[in-house]
Amino acid sequence: MSDLVELQRNYIVSHINEIQTEHNLKFLVIDETVEELIDSLFVDRNELLSIVTAVDRIDGSKRKGQPSVEVVYMLQPTKFNINCMDADFSNRPPKYKRAHVRFLPGFEEHLVKYFHSKRYLPQYIGSLGEIKCAFIPKEPLFFETMNIDQPLQIYYNKSCVNLIERNIKRTVQSLLNLCIITGEYPVVRYSEPSPELYQTSTATILAKKVAFEFQESLDDYARKNENFPPPSSRPRSVFIITDRSLDLFTLVLHDFSYQAMAYDLVPEVDTRTDTYHYQAENEVGEKEDKTAKLVDLLDPDWVELKHQHIIDASEYLTAKVNELIAKNPLLVDRSNIKTTTDLLSVVAHLKDFDEDRRRIILHRTLIDQCLSINDQRHLAELADFEQNLAGFGHDANGDKCKNLTENLLEVLLSKDANITDKIRYIISYALYRGGLIELDFVKLLSFIGVNSGHTFFQHFMTLFKNFQHLGFRLIKENPKDKPFKKEWFHESIVNDPNTYNTSRFVPCAGNILSKVITNPLLLNEDAFPYVKDKPIDVMETDSSDSSAFAYSSTSLRNPRHKASWTRNASQFKAPRQRFFYYVVGGITYPEIMAAYLQTRLKNKDVFIGSDGIFTPLEIMQGIEKLSEPREHLSLKDDQKEDERVPEHLFDRAVTSPAVNQHVHTVSHQRSKADAKPQMPAPQPTENKEKKRSKLKKFLRSK
Repeated sequence: MSDLVELQRNYIVSHINEIQTEHNLKFLVIDETVEELIDSLFVDRNELLSIVTAVDRIDGSKRKGQPSVEVVYMLQPTKFNINCMDADFSNRPPKYKRAHVRFLPGFEEHLVKYFHSKRYLPQYIGSLGEIKCAFIPKEPLFFETMNIDQPLQIYYNKSCVNLIERNIKRTVQSLLNLCIITGEYPVVRYSEPSPELYQTSTATILAKKVAFEFQESLDDYARKNENFPPPSSRPRSVFIITDRSLDLFTLVLHDFSYQAMAYDLVPEVDTRTDTYHYQAENEVGEKEDKTAKLVDLLDPDWVELKHQHIIDASEYLTAKVNELIAKNPLLVDRSNIKTTTDLLSVVAHLKDFDEDRRRIILHRTLIDQCLSINDQRHLAELADFEQNLAGFGHDANGDKCKNLTENLLEVLLSKDANITDKIRYIISYALYRGGLIELDFVKLLSFIGVNSGHTFFQHFMTLFKNFQHLGFRLIKENPKDKPFKKEWFHESIVNDPNTYNTSRFVPCAGNILSKVITNPLLLNEDAFPYVKDKPIDVMETDSSDSSAFAYSSTSLRNPRHKASWTRNASQFKAPRQRFFYYVVGGITYPEIMAAYLQTRLKNKDVFIGSDGIFTPLEIMQGIEKLSEPREHLSLKDDQKEDERVPEHLFDRAVTSPAVNQHVHTVSHQRSKADAKPQMPAPQPTENKEKKRSKLKKFLRSK
């Protein structure tokens, strides 16, 4: 299976190699965004350094350049970057011999004009083009659209409505780029909102709008590029586009897989940078502060553990420690090992196993912290209640639950769960009930000690009310109003002894992907229509046969059930069909995990993407802000770009009269090295300079 990291990496390397073949390329200059992209693709930069001499940041103070060699700029198209490049060639001699500029998507007309208005840069352009990298592969199967800040606000806050088109354009560009690097021309489907949702929030048509613009962009690219899509024996892919309002339960439910739990509960995990700050014992028995990146490329144990249930992850790691000790019996006195802490201490003192030891201590510490928080807040015990709510009021045996209201009050009475946990339980209950009247919310808040005078009372009431922006009226106007109707597409596993009771919930992403992979007819066409006509192969499928593909959720969430995951890869030589799933407005870790599980269960390549990742706390904070005025949001789209060039880029600049000396001018439209240089402008003679000086003095005297 080719993952997104590998495909994007190969695309960038081949692009640089192509330029290298034609030109004497030595230097690669990047900006912060491209640096993030490169860091997500390469364990280190040695692979890039095998092609170029150096990789430098465009605003870096140590970038000296070399006037005799050519440079590739791989940058976002911004005025700041354009000004920095122009500064490079304002020096005498210029920093580089010639520039090959490769912009990321977004080089719009106003930037094109700005680029060509620069005094120095256009004269040194060897080639100018676009590199199709509008998304960052955050994980092998997960990608994130670039440059969309606070997607929840942009798409669902009414004060940001005029930012929607701009960001849909970015989304469409990223989806198109994804198809280009994968060589796919997919069948596109989208989630169609029900009339009730449309009346609640027009933002629920986001998926439809993105889908149609994406299809148009895809068709246009295919018309202009005869070699797209490339020949392939792989079955045609399917691309499903949804939006954040489709699945609301997954926003607040407690998930007990390792990654989701760590990012949700452990404050020492920085979700923005994927780093974990912890303390660990060194070889001499001293505690040291450590920082680790929780990234697939850097940590094979993280890849193995992150989607396992926290109990399975703990058992797996303990088994790995025991295996390491068993292989080194002379190094360890096993009689002294009584507890997990003893195991950690033993591992800390093992020599010649630095990397294995570091990873084991890291994950043992983080897993134990997750388990400790779970014990303190009794989350696993209380999870049965929220799983019943998400299970449409049915328990693990499929029986209809009774007294759910009384169960809610019991849960809220828990002295161990914190206020945030209880707010999540209240939201889940209100979603299940189809909304509650405002007075009920006031009573429930009072029940957990949050009265009208409480600091957080108004915050929580705003949170409840703002669910209407996501297409669900959590607060009903009148007690006699019928429950708010919404069609749910998630699933709940019942009567499965292999599934943890805390993990019966299957998010929409998992359920929808399972159905469309098994048989496209299982996915309701009214709810998930095709942008274009239904494919012929689907039309020819007898719908009466669809019963043979009845949906089975067995082991969807159970890491212990590995029979279908561990098949010999040699059994499947034909290229696997690809399925893409995109969520407009942000995604959660359980939804990402669903794509991985479907990849393993169905033997297909499933890629999932969005414009941001949220933890439950972050999503609740974001929903609360949906009613705030735009000026309070500090959106990047509203911040004026700082176009000022760092002073150190001019450290070799000389006086302006020398600028025109020996300038090699190359038309920006020419990409070949044989472009004819223009003659340098003649320098003013000494007499002309004297006359000009006298004229200035005369004018000043007047």
